[in-house]
Amino acid sequence: MADATAVPFGARWKLRISAVLWFLLLAGFLLGLPVLLDVSWLVVAGLLVVALVLGLLIAWLVRLVFRGQRRQPFLMSYLKAVLGTLFGLGIVVALPIYYAAVLTDLKPLTVPQATLSNGKQTVVFQGMMHVGSEPFYKGVVYDLEKALTEGYVIYYEGVRGSPEGDKWFNDTLAGGGDLSANYQTLSDVCGLKFQLDYFQLLRADMTAHPERHVAADVSTADMMHEYERLVAADPGFAARVQPAKADAAAATNSSEGLSGLIGLLDGGTAEQKRLAGYACRGFLTWTLGRPDAPSPLDPVILDYRNRALADRISKDAHPLIYITYGAGHLPGLLQDLKAIDPAWEIQSVKWQRVVEAPDDVSGRLTS
Repeated sequence: MADATAVPFGARWKLRISAVLWFLLLAGFLLGLPVLLDVSWLVVAGLLVVALVLGLLIAWLVRLVFRGQRRQPFLMSYLKAVLGTLFGLGIVVALPIYYAAVLTDLKPLTVPQATLSNGKQTVVFQGMMHVGSEPFYKGVVYDLEKALTEGYVIYYEGVRGSPEGDKWFNDTLAGGGDLSANYQTLSDVCGLKFQLDYFQLLRADMTAHPERHVAADVSTADMMHEYERLVAADPGFAARVQPAKADAAAATNSSEGLSGLIGLLDGGTAEQKRLAGYACRGFLTWTLGRPDAPSPLDPVILDYRNRALADRISKDAHPLIYITYGAGHLPGLLQDLKAIDPAWEIQSVKWQRVVEAPDDVSGRLTS
């Protein structure tokens, strides 16, 4: 009698696997539910509506394929299909936010602080990014203040405006839009800081000792003239930059769209801003941590500016120079310095973390 009522071996394993799958789906959904509710309860409601609709199709297909499912009422099959779909959709929607939150720690975004020397001059190259965590910028400012006391001259990155070249720069390279304003708002949404805000801490020394603070970059007119020279001298360059110019023109609309999205996030609830901060930090870590694809405009945007910076350094009588430039300029700058004087070499490199996970620390005072 016991053998007649025993559950077959294969059926027992199907039940076990099914129980494990349902447990994983339920656990994943419950872990993601707080995230979905923080975004909006409408997200959960929307997923439920989608699950109710898709559940009909899924239940019908399951009953069509698996004969054993047809032994139970359709309502039971439909209920399981709805729950499975709801749990799966909830996991899919919440998973990217969780991934973005841990990506910042798994693959931290770093920039170099490199010391270069040719025996006569010492150059400290501080890699920079437009937005980053407060500890990074505080550390940079501390190092700059220390360098000033040691006799360093500070070089700052930033293409200087000029009436002759501003329009060309905006149309050809920048794609229009107020990039500084977008970076400022983006930093607010991400819970990060904008680099220019921290350079204001050096304003007093800039006023008292302007000779120690050098706007070392080229002007928009300089870049325009280099661009025109390359177009005239190299037909291949002229052909390659035409798509890049079209991309810059299209970037105007992208910049406006980014402004609208940032404005929408900026007007969200505290929970939505917190989630946006996690997602934004993870997105920045992912995008900025990837190697930059070569651009047809690199001969103007990178190579020309690197040569100009290396030339300025070689002609500067100061033995100690501290540079705050984008991290991507370091390899080209070193190459150009070596072209002027082969004695230039990197003496040391220290890597610094730019974006950190937000610190949500709370406690309780006991009486």
